Amino acid sequence: MPTAYVMIACDYGQEEQVLEELKAIDRVKEVHGTEGHYDIVAEVQSRTTDEINSTVSEKIRRISGVRSTLILLAQC
Repeated sequence: MPTAYVMIACDYGQEEQVLEELKAIDRVKEVHGTEGHYDIVAEVQSRTTDEINSTVSEKIRRISGVRSTLILLAQC
């Protein structure tokens, strides 16, 4: 099953709200706050990499407060 780690940069002060909305997305398996350029890392699993891409573009990037994302596709 393809797995990706999505690095998410948020607008200032929006981290907690974004974390909660990420938890409601069915393909998001884990979310963690981070320090540095990115504020959150989310683990996304799906049947195909196309589904991962659509989850990021159609769900994660549309969350209010998400400024940018970076997808790291795991190679196992």
